[in-house]
Amino acid sequence: MAEKDITQKILLSYGDVFADCENALFYGGERRLRAENLNPAPTESYYRGKEKLHSQFADVSAYLMEDGRIRRQFFIENETELEKCQVLRKTSYQGGAYRAQMGTDKPVYPVSCMVMEWNHKKSRIALSLHDLLRAEGTAAEELAQVDDVKLEIHHMRSLPREIRERFVSDMGFVVDYLNEGDFENRKGQKIVHVEALCDMMEALTGDTRFTDQVEELLKRQEEGKEVYMCEYIDMLEARGEARGELRGKMIGEEIGETRGKKIGEARLATLLEKLYSLGRDADAKLAVKDGAVRARLYEEFCMAN
Repeated sequence: MAEKDITQKILLSYGDVFADCENALFYGGERRLRAENLNPAPTESYYRGKEKLHSQFADVSAYLMEDGRIRRQFFIENETELEKCQVLRKTSYQGGAYRAQMGTDKPVYPVSCMVMEWNHKKSRIALSLHDLLRAEGTAAEELAQVDDVKLEIHHMRSLPREIRERFVSDMGFVVDYLNEGDFENRKGQKIVHVEALCDMMEALTGDTRFTDQVEELLKRQEEGKEVYMCEYIDMLEARGEARGELRGKMIGEEIGETRGKKIGEARLATLLEKLYSLGRDADAKLAVKDGAVRARLYEEFCMAN
């Protein structure tokens, strides 16, 4: 889990990707931020516990700079499992950033924070401080005297197409694949951060094909060549076909000659290749063991007998 979190941070740490996420999700598609106007900001802040000072780390943070001064600070949190008190985490990050501005003679700048959630399922958590306090038993008359904090969560595996189309950086490849299962809508787009993109795709899908070709792609970039998604797709498909043939052969041996002839090695291999390309490893394993599951999946992918 820690390795996955680190991998997600690497791609977001690039200024063009960070700006793209804020523009697509925070600013509703307006190109308000540019990489050249962003500087990395501290992700560590402090709070006092019962006996000593503690530190806390956000995932990624950046300053918006104008005329040599900080105009705004942005936080982006990556989450695979949302916490019940997620809004308090946001409050603590923003509070730490505001606390750091105290005691200076510089103008105070605003701090914002959004959450990018990467799991398959949505969690029913409080989306504001008032909601959390209300759920914990705070009376309505007391809430009226408490400042509220809103929690902004973007579920990255269920983004509508109109939102995904706002992305222009390498993050667009990630969100399209997680929601569509392919990169077809971005075949003509250039890949900028090859290694970070491939690592993030493997971390999110568990499919090692995404990193199998990294060295070749990096070599192309080192030679001054641009890498486009259409080339990457071709490499992935070639790798997937080779894997599918191998898996089909192994599975044909495991389930026996009679069943193998009935199902057809080529048909099963094609099904498995589709499932693995979508990161549905669990369905692939069930397809091997369970004939009913296999039949349902053939129907799902319109694979005729």
